[in-house]
Amino acid sequence: MMRAHDIRYLVSEGFRNTWHNRFMALASIGVLICCLLLTSFAYLVFVNIDSLFQNAYEQNVVAVYLDTELDETAVTAVGERLKTTTNVAKVEFISKQDYLDRFKEEMGEAAIEGLMEENPLQDTYIVSLKDLEKFDATLATIEAMDGVEDISYDGDIAETLTRVRSMVLGIGGAIIVVLLAVSLFIISNTIKLTVYSRRLEIYIMKSVGATDSFVRFPFIVEGVILGFVAGAVGYGLLWLLYSQLVRSFAGGILWSLVPFAEVWGRLLIGFMVGGIFVGVCGSAISMRRYLKQEGSLRI
Repeated sequence: MMRAHDIRYLVSEGFRNTWHNRFMALASIGVLICCLLLTSFAYLVFVNIDSLFQNAYEQNVVAVYLDTELDETAVTAVGERLKTTTNVAKVEFISKQDYLDRFKEEMGEAAIEGLMEENPLQDTYIVSLKDLEKFDATLATIEAMDGVEDISYDGDIAETLTRVRSMVLGIGGAIIVVLLAVSLFIISNTIKLTVYSRRLEIYIMKSVGATDSFVRFPFIVEGVILGFVAGAVGYGLLWLLYSQLVRSFAGGILWSLVPFAEVWGRLLIGFMVGGIFVGVCGSAISMRRYLKQEGSLRI
């Protein structure tokens, strides 16, 4: 087990080695920044597409027509039941008088004067759903409510949106996984060059009885440093680039980008954890062959 003095020494060695091999370190940081930016932009595309579909979901509503015999109290009671129904996001009430007023406004009151003695329209609730994957189950619940005479919806749109969203989420997740794998491969090979250039140092340490953990530790520290710096710089660059994109799309009629304020926390954690993880794993993978086979440590 390493003592506190040994740990301090090895940490300082990690910093010293990083500075001593600063050109190789800069190359590693540059590669990792590029990979983190690509991965983060893939994530942001995923977030914005998901937001686009969520907006489309809100436009896909169900019209709930009530029994014409219901009094005002019963109509209100149906509305309260709708609001407490699972998977219901928003409920809007349109009275039959509101419908009639709109009809008169569009057609002209004179055009329908004398055609009806009583208002034949129905009180209606416009219901927006949270998750269209539960569309059918929610629809069945609403249909079974007392006082509901009929409902109107476009099931084909709901089914299409659900299918396309699932496909987009699957593709976006696969892209992120592939980019992370590419990042790990590139950084491990970059650090491998650093390890190779210092093979004499490693060989001497092994020759005087240093354990594998003792030899590996400074390189792990170096990986943490590279990952931390790459994560911090990459996050700053992403903030600048994405903020500019958000301003460019601001005020769009059909769609605007998700504000950076809504995703900054997840991205910061992703950059720092992802950068350090890739840096440490890259260092560990690069060291493995040199510590496993003594022959590879020879000059």
